[in-house]
Amino acid sequence: MKPKLKWVYCLLPSLLGVMVLVILAGCEGSSNQDVSGAEEYFENNPYSSDPRTAPEAQTLDLLPDAYVVSFINQEVVFTVSGGEGAYSWYVSHQVNGAINSHGANQAVYIVKQVAENSITVQDDAGHYAVSYIATSSSSGAVALVVSPASVSLSGGQAHASFTVSGGTAPYVWTSGNVHLGTVSYSAGTSYVAAYTAVSGAYGQNVVTVTDADGRLASAAVTQSQ
Repeated sequence: MKPKLKWVYCLLPSLLGVMVLVILAGCEGSSNQDVSGAEEYFENNPYSSDPRTAPEAQTLDLLPDAYVVSFINQEVVFTVSGGEGAYSWYVSHQVNGAINSHGANQAVYIVKQVAENSITVQDDAGHYAVSYIATSSSSGAVALVVSPASVSLSGGQAHASFTVSGGTAPYVWTSGNVHLGTVSYSAGTSYVAAYTAVSGAYGQNVVTVTDADGRLASAAVTQSQ
């Protein structure tokens, strides 16, 4: 072997070793550098997780809450506020009167017969509100009273009980929205009713009781997480 080649072969391992050390030093130095600025950002903006509060159930307000009618074709304007989305209107006894939507948040009740009725409004989320049509003769009778007038169910609560006084027995109980909850009662003791909420269903429901003379009363049930 020539002397120059022999010298190169002897020097090559040393050169390779130096190059490896330089590369490793370069990698180690780069790992400690915050090139993107991420470390500085998170130091100045520490992450925090605040618990989110469950939204409250929205309620509807319907005015007037009661109205006394006295002649056929009489018109009564109802106005609703609150809730979510558009409103839908209903009457409990179509033979006694009709309800027609008038604008975004109003409806007009037209008397077909001078008799009691109830007006129900519902929003897109299933919340309810109820108003009552009375007559001059029925307004002087012993009114129906539901107790309690409102109930709030939250944190997994599913049951509530109601009683009614006044009017004439027997009484009939109904749930405004069976997708939120149902009402059960006994014919022999119809002045007492039990409400059972549907699990995982949230919103405002209306429990209505009707006596033997057609008088109406209601209570509100608000279901939230």
